[in-house]
Amino acid sequence: MSESSGPTITAGAFVRMRGLTKHYVRGGLWRHPVRVTAIDQVDMDIPSATTLALVGESGSGKSTIARCLAGFEKPDAGEIWIGTENIAPQSSSPGCRQRIPRRHESSHMPVQMIFQDAITSMNPRFTAAQVVEEPLLIIGVDSAARKQMAHAAVNEVGLPSRWLNRSVIQFSGGQRQRLAIARALVVRPKLLVLDEALTGLDLSTQAQIANLLLDLQSVYSLTYLLISHDLALVSRIASTIAVISQGRIVEAGPTSAIVSAPKHQETLRLLANALALQANFAAFSGRTD
Repeated sequence: MSESSGPTITAGAFVRMRGLTKHYVRGGLWRHPVRVTAIDQVDMDIPSATTLALVGESGSGKSTIARCLAGFEKPDAGEIWIGTENIAPQSSSPGCRQRIPRRHESSHMPVQMIFQDAITSMNPRFTAAQVVEEPLLIIGVDSAARKQMAHAAVNEVGLPSRWLNRSVIQFSGGQRQRLAIARALVVRPKLLVLDEALTGLDLSTQAQIANLLLDLQSVYSLTYLLISHDLALVSRIASTIAVISQGRIVEAGPTSAIVSAPKHQETLRLLANALALQANFAAFSGRTD
């Protein structure tokens, strides 16, 4: 494939990754530097307005893929296509790949990322309004429009707009995750990267946030990359699952096929772990169904 031409975009594929590779160098003053491969020749497609769950153990490379897609890391090789644009080679330094729109140019930013622990991605001294309005402030939206858009965004995620004056530390874990979703939505992205965004929440809150994400996806035709280590959890949300191990995709396909007939040893292990956790929880809570 020549550098001047892109791949033929599969019908309905909004995100395409081809040959995505990322290395890190580990070492220090008293240790010889070691080159570690985080992800190696990853190919992956996400059809428009669907959810792909990327599942793997800690250290498997799934968060590296998420960070490359969201622009926090620059891959060493490969391509990342969003729509018809290859966004991977736009910058020579991490964190600068996605160009921030010029002042008053646009309130649309195509990719937003939501993290596991929402409070760590928020300034604890900020009010909810400041958190939600911050992306709009960065791209130069005026004060009146920011307030109006922030009110609309929090209402969309099920939070009362009167809470916008509260400090973020006054919100519960589930409410903070809703606030993080509102902050992402306010710039009208097309793709949300959800890095363990449901992990750490209680089961009831998990279900509520999952339903919210599905509702928002339906309304705005959003595309999701859902990162998790819990195969059972993502199987309720994702239409497609990709399993990653040691930086490589080892199995991928429709959720029903992956869960009902796993083929790779890593998929079998993840499924067994998920079922064991479910059984332990049922025993602890006194459930027998």
